[in-house]
Amino acid sequence: MVRAPVTYRHVMRALMIAVAGLLLAGCATDVTTGGAPASPSAPATPQAPTPSAEPSASEPESESAPAPESEGEGEPVVCEDVMFQRAQGTIRSQQRALAAQDFEAARAYATDSFRESVSVADFRRIISGTYPFLLEDPALDFRECQRQGDTALIQVDVAGSPVIAMVYRVVLENESWFIDAASIAGERADVTT
Repeated sequence: MVRAPVTYRHVMRALMIAVAGLLLAGCATDVTTGGAPASPSAPATPQAPTPSAEPSASEPESESAPAPESEGEGEPVVCEDVMFQRAQGTIRSQQRALAAQDFEAARAYATDSFRESVSVADFRRIISGTYPFLLEDPALDFRECQRQGDTALIQVDVAGSPVIAMVYRVVLENESWFIDAASIAGERADVTT
């Protein structure tokens, strides 16, 4: 039997497709979507970093191409350049706030539903406990973006040793892109060339 070599890119592409299917199909749990816990006694779960109010992240979406089909219709498509750049601006702005340990500003880059369900104190605990590497101001490498309606999944490599692959779920609210969730998809050792 002959097997094709499996590379990091193949694994990440398969993982991103699987995560996209779960999140965009509405099958994800509150852990990945930023929603309220399933039961009143359930503790707050780790969530993605959240957006703040910088102008670059809040500019109107009017200059971009028409939005793809509404969420729930059709297959995810590759993000338009303008949309991808604006979502990157939101993620980078939140990263700057996290590096400055300004959790209130960082949380402002999150969706309304995230901010309603996660306090600043809980957000600080989530980031410090699950994503402490984001507090070190690592370089971000934006890899891929898949969009379905007003939701997109963005694969981001976070520099470090090892490199941490994350998937951010961003949502269009009030003509701006906000972070609804983030999850760690995997890691890999640094490769020098």
